[in-house]
Amino acid sequence: MIAIALELVVSQFLLGYFCKRNLQVLGFSSKVGSFLFCLFGPIIYVTALYLSIAYLVGNPYQLNPNYTVSDFFGSLYYVSKAVVFEELIFRGAVLYILMKRCGQGKAALITALAFGIYHWFSYGIVGQVFKMLEVLVSTGIVGYLFARIYIKTSKIVYPIVLHFGYNFATMILFSKEKNIGLQLLIKTYAVDPVKPEGILSLFVLVSYYIGFPLLCYIFLKQLKAANNLS
Repeated sequence: MIAIALELVVSQFLLGYFCKRNLQVLGFSSKVGSFLFCLFGPIIYVTALYLSIAYLVGNPYQLNPNYTVSDFFGSLYYVSKAVVFEELIFRGAVLYILMKRCGQGKAALITALAFGIYHWFSYGIVGQVFKMLEVLVSTGIVGYLFARIYIKTSKIVYPIVLHFGYNFATMILFSKEKNIGLQLLIKTYAVDPVKPEGILSLFVLVSYYIGFPLLCYIFLKQLKAANNLS
């Protein structure tokens, strides 16, 4: 929390110095419907994806018998802190300042590129060329869409909630974060009994990489449609 508090202080300074604005321009309020879509959309998508994959590989998820309420709230704190920290960096004051100095399109691209490169280090994959390229593209696309959502709404709360919903589902529901260990649901077998081939393998691969960006894009299009009608 100290890091986030420091981020807010630095953000306030940067906004005041470069743009004569304060933290309110980041937009921490939201409409109820949009908030719920951003929160539950990723959770529903990730749940459907991972349960489908589990079925295809013959390795169903089961409740973790050792999981406790304390584990849940500890992990919830970890995920929330990480999401807010990243969003304040990449969709906060820096994005706003870049929008004013470079234009919206360039600002979105610059912060998306930075978001992708950041994940090289957070994932510990520096030096793994193909993995670095994969992560740069996948996280960069999401970062670009998050930036466009902020630009469209002037509300950082929407990228924060989208990001939280996705990380909550992957990390806490389906135990995909090694730093916090096994969480609510765990696989039945250490090794998948079935290896999908052909069209099934392609379906899994495509769904894994385009599902969440597509959800963000749909939300962005809904925002544009609503704006055109108003």
